[in-house]
Amino acid sequence: MPDSNRQLPVRVDLRLTEEEREYLNEEALKRGISRQELLRARVLTEANEPAPIPEIKPVHYSSGRDSIDRAIEAVTRVYSYVPRHKLEPIVCTVICALNARPK
Repeated sequence: MPDSNRQLPVRVDLRLTEEEREYLNEEALKRGISRQELLRARVLTEANEPAPIPEIKPVHYSSGRDSIDRAIEAVTRVYSYVPRHKLEPIVCTVICALNARPK
């Protein structure tokens, strides 16, 4: 397009379903990059070549009382009308259930 009057960078629109968009958001978040960077890397990579995107960063959760306290504080901020002493057993049950799931 030699006669084009466009300036760089050029915007490209892409239509996605909500599920596809959410999947790309999660993939980018896991890699610590923006969705735009993820799409750019995948689109500009030659066929049959791995895309130059960072590996998925492992998530490390602290264990013990600290993680329980942080979870209870987070739930308390959202559900301020529920007393903290009633939230604690619920949060502990959820954390135990998540830790018990098979790997």
